[in-house]
Order: sequence, then C-alpha cells, then structure tokens
Amino acid sequence: MSDTKLLTLSKYRLLVAIRYLNASRLLFEGMKKQLGVNNFHLLVTLRSFIEYHRRGIWFLAWASQEKLNVAEKLTFDQAGSPKLSRMDEMINEALGLGKVCFLLNKVPLVNEPFLNCLHALTHGNPISVRMLGVGLDKIFQSDKLLIRAEMELNMFHALVYRRALGEELKSIWAALAPIHNRTDDVKQLAKAAGMNVKKAGGLEKLLDQLS
Repeated sequence: MSDTKLLTLSKYRLLVAIRYLNASRLLFEGMKKQLGVNNFHLLVTLRSFIEYHRRGIWFLAWASQEKLNVAEKLTFDQAGSPKLSRMDEMINEALGLGKVCFLLNKVPLVNEPFLNCLHALTHGNPISVRMLGVGLDKIFQSDKLLIRAEMELNMFHALVYRRALGEELKSIWAALAPIHNRTDDVKQLAKAAGMNVKKAGGLEKLLDQLS
C-alpha cells in the first residue's frame, strides 16, 4: 500500500484521503485530552485539525488527476490544494449550504474572522496575546468547538468509508446533506459505514480491490 507508483488513480485518491483521515483522528484525540486542561493548546490544535480535515476531503472529492499525480512530490511551499477557506466553501456547497465559508464569521470581542483568530494563536501574531489577555474562555466555547470537530471527523469517516465501499460521492453527499448539523445522526452514519468496512475485510482490502 506504500508503493504509490503501483496504485491506480482511484486507489491513490483514497489512500491520500485515508492518510489525512488518520492524521485528523490523531489531532482530535489530542484536543479531547486538552479540553479543560489547556484550552489554548486545544485551539491551536483545532487550527491544524481544520486544515487536515478540509484538505483530506478535497483530495478525496475534487483533486484533479494532475494534482494527484504530483501529490507525493509536494512541499510546504507547494501544498497543491486551494486555500483553506475555498476548500471549506466547496464542502459546504456539496452539503447544499451554498458557496459559503463559516470559518470566516467574525468572533465576538475580537471582531476578527474565526479562522484568522486560530491562525493568530498558532503563529503568535500580536492579536493572539490580546486574546489571551481578554481570556480565551470568554471568546471561545471550547467544549462546543470540540463537539463540532467530532461531527466533522465523523463526516470525514463516512465519506472515506462509503467511498471505499464503492459508493459514488454524489450519493454520499446526498446522505450527509440533511443531517450535516445533527451530531448524533452523523455519528451513526459513520459508525454504520465503519461496520460495513469491517465486514468487507477492512480499508486495506477494499483499497486493493478498488479499480
């Protein structure tokens, strides 16, 4: 599975998505441990989680053959994917929400886009220490952000698992669209897809069978 030169385009697209899914899962587990212990660390990790999550779905759903062909050669300066806000727009559009990016909604008390706030906390921009001075718990609801992240992770699971089982992306988006903001329903959808993957022999076996 590591020799990408031997993989078909469909297999490689799924492999890249699985890599991003695994990374997203690890980041989420880290956030869970930090909730209430170090919410600053949670918010910095959330910025990375959002990046991995959106980029992984983009590679699964929209990356062109050309982008996939060079994916193994991409560098930090050449990420190969659109900017984060654009990838978020594409996901929202696929869910029937229109061409919108909620990550750019302004945060009360700071009056800066949510994504910019996370980016500032990650890189130490002057506004980051101003937010620390105000108090992060007064600005962000970390518990609710974690619940949202879990739902997004389950959405990613559902996309990867059902795609691995051979379902077309259009059909998967259609299943996700009416429940996209219902945490328990998205979780159940991902859980059911995961059980079907397990019954089929696991992701590696399904990847091998994919044409």
